[in-house]
Amino acid sequence: MKKYKQTYIPCVRTGVIKNNSKAAKNYYAENLQGRSVVNKHLGFRIYFSSKGKGKASFGGATHRKKVAVLQCLSKLLEVAEYNNFGNRKTNDTEIVLGYLNFKAKVKIDEEIENVRIAVVFKIDGKAYYNHEINIIK
Repeated sequence: MKKYKQTYIPCVRTGVIKNNSKAAKNYYAENLQGRSVVNKHLGFRIYFSSKGKGKASFGGATHRKKVAVLQCLSKLLEVAEYNNFGNRKTNDTEIVLGYLNFKAKVKIDEEIENVRIAVVFKIDGKAYYNHEINIIK
């Protein structure tokens, strides 16, 4: 695999999308769901499915930032660097082959953050699954 480094870092602000699950789900449904993007590192087309909508709007310690990333998630997945392959989980359906894991940088409120993105790799294609903001302790 050829060496790849993210050359473009998207910039977003918190508060543009309300910091709650309903607003995040609505934003995902209106702006991402049903669309696709080609990742520059692997050349794979990745789809934004309804499954990703629920995962993208779920809480956590970095929920405010996670919601903000939705504004640039399409571009971020396009420029993200492939990191590794994760095996399927025991409760996954038989069409799931595993997970493509990516890493990317995004500037949120003028601060660079590291984002991990998981894409489910299925027999019938690849679809966005989830993203998390790394918490540095």
